[in-house]
Amino acid sequence: MINIFKNIDSLVQISNDNSKFKTKENMRNICEIKDGAIIFNEKILWAGKTEDLGKALESIDYDYMVVEEMRGKTVLPGFVDPHTHLIFGGDRSAEFARRLEGATYVDIAEEGGGIQSTVRATRAASLEDLIKNGKKLLTNAIKHGTVAFEIKSGYGLTTDSELKSLEAIKELRKQFPVHISSTFLGAHDFPPEYKDKRDEYVDLICNEMLPLVAKNNLADYCDAFVDKGYYTVEQGEKIFLRAKELGLKIKMHADELADVNAASLAAKVGAISADHLLFVSDAGIEAMKQSGTVGTLLPGTSFFIRMPHANARKIIDSGAITALSTDCNPGSSFTENMQMILWLATINLKMTAEEALVASTLNSAHAIEQSDKLGSIEEGKEASFIILDVPSYKELFYHFGYNHVEKVFIKGKEF
Repeated sequence: MINIFKNIDSLVQISNDNSKFKTKENMRNICEIKDGAIIFNEKILWAGKTEDLGKALESIDYDYMVVEEMRGKTVLPGFVDPHTHLIFGGDRSAEFARRLEGATYVDIAEEGGGIQSTVRATRAASLEDLIKNGKKLLTNAIKHGTVAFEIKSGYGLTTDSELKSLEAIKELRKQFPVHISSTFLGAHDFPPEYKDKRDEYVDLICNEMLPLVAKNNLADYCDAFVDKGYYTVEQGEKIFLRAKELGLKIKMHADELADVNAASLAAKVGAISADHLLFVSDAGIEAMKQSGTVGTLLPGTSFFIRMPHANARKIIDSGAITALSTDCNPGSSFTENMQMILWLATINLKMTAEEALVASTLNSAHAIEQSDKLGSIEEGKEASFIILDVPSYKELFYHFGYNHVEKVFIKGKEF
């Protein structure tokens, strides 16, 4: 069986030449087809104009077809969210209320709140509790159009709790049809019991946690929060080199709170992505460009905790690969809605609508090494796309705060 959607008002392919990512002015070319059509099963078999459907069908073998009209609709590749913290225990709404009264993210962290409050709750949570909470967030994210994710550990900060979080991610992989990349983030913060023994905790990560993560095949990537007050460049490099020895690839929280040359470290160790980048230096941007490290921007975080915004214009105009993500987490960006992130990217990061679309689909897929399968509507790729109940993709940005997604298809099946 094949499925045909025809008379699509706006079919946004993002790419039509099998590009793995787009940079600079090419990010404004989203390969939109008016009155478009697609033929698909679990994969995209063809995409083009409705008037060319007949000719396309001549070269496709099928027993029967299901045809649907898509007038008044927009079809996009599903969003890819390459930086999330969906596995955690507890609730931090009280901290958010305090921030509204004037307390800063750093103030709360220094009082034992912030990441540490979630650490306590995550350690106390059962595996089943973590899975239940993750399922709820994942389901809601998919309903808002996301078809692939990266999910991090990082709220346990003990060997057992970190492994428990990674086991929860493993279970979500089994229960959902979407792609999920798993990241070990034992270096998210320093646990209270190692407050004055930071190097000892780094040794624990390198000598105990990472070998167990690798042995049990629980993660694709290793991440660390390399920033002011957290992991130094030297500590981060030690962790990353050990992770690479064990077969893990690298992602990084970089230069969110200050310029500590974390982006340059990301380039040096061959990180797949360096994320946040609020205070990244020109040298860091150039290093990422040369290494092919994706710069993943998280405008929800800056918005939520009232921080300066990453300089997306400088990063894009440099030619560095630029992606977008929710950073969904309980303390500094509690949203799983990629549509909200696209809107914030255009308003606060000064990206165009087209740049935001590329950064949240093809480039974000590249940030988890999946752009050969996801991120564009092209022949041979997964039929993982979304249908918006609007005649133009521009409505996604113009009419904000509303879920425009009517249907989500993952590998050819409606979710």
